[in-house]
Amino acid sequence: MKIVQGSEKDQYSKLGVYMHEILRSNPGSTVIMKTVDGFKDSKTGKGRFERLYICFAGVKHGFLTGCRQFIGVDGTFLKGSVGGVLLAAVGVDANNGIFSIAYAAAEGESKDSWCWFFKLLKEDLKIEKDYEWTIMSDKQKGLIEACDMIFPNAAHRFCVKHLHNNFSSVGFKGEGLRRALWTVAKATTPAQFISRMEAMTEIDIEAAKWFDDKPPSQWSRAYFSTHPKCAMLFNNICECFNSKILDAREKPIIEMFEAIRLYMMQRMQKNRDLAKEK
Repeated sequence: MKIVQGSEKDQYSKLGVYMHEILRSNPGSTVIMKTVDGFKDSKTGKGRFERLYICFAGVKHGFLTGCRQFIGVDGTFLKGSVGGVLLAAVGVDANNGIFSIAYAAAEGESKDSWCWFFKLLKEDLKIEKDYEWTIMSDKQKGLIEACDMIFPNAAHRFCVKHLHNNFSSVGFKGEGLRRALWTVAKATTPAQFISRMEAMTEIDIEAAKWFDDKPPSQWSRAYFSTHPKCAMLFNNICECFNSKILDAREKPIIEMFEAIRLYMMQRMQKNRDLAKEK
């Protein structure tokens, strides 16, 4: 397809055609581009690209029909000469596998870019009772503030693997403390949580105090919301998605979006074939 050919700069000039083609071939999809206000290209008169969000109609239907009310979100760097980040939302399917929902190329991770992404995602997934939803992240820059603005009542869960990295980086290291942290995270009742936190205190009282400003509802199963029926402790669904698109992130923008679309189509077809066999 000629749209995906050309230099990295040429592909940005073809984004309008690419968006039109997606909407033509996938009616009901959401494709939104944001340009820099006040900046006009001297040759084309068009605004300079800033962000592009894509959520396919079939994906929206599939997620709302067969997935839990649980979303992992993450941002990962793009490796082209233009730079930027790819923001992504990933769900969990009925077989506990990853289900890619929506993604966007943006200028960077910030409160503004995450708010923009979350607003579009909320509209696509028709989220009205946000208290029934859980959002998991690694506490990226600007993400927490944006989530609180767009999903003020949703449960926000933090990846325990990322939490442990922070815990270790401030000096609380060693196998004993690592095991104690994970034991607390895996507690299934408030009483069990308290008992295991007391055990951590016996190892290192300062280590236990480090969690005083970290609500257990964000990192321990004992206090997780029951709405999503999901006990995940780390954001591996996003890590898995990022690993699958590693090569795509090095490509020019349209080639990258096409590589991601192809990966999603192939994965869904593979799952469809497996379901028929059973």
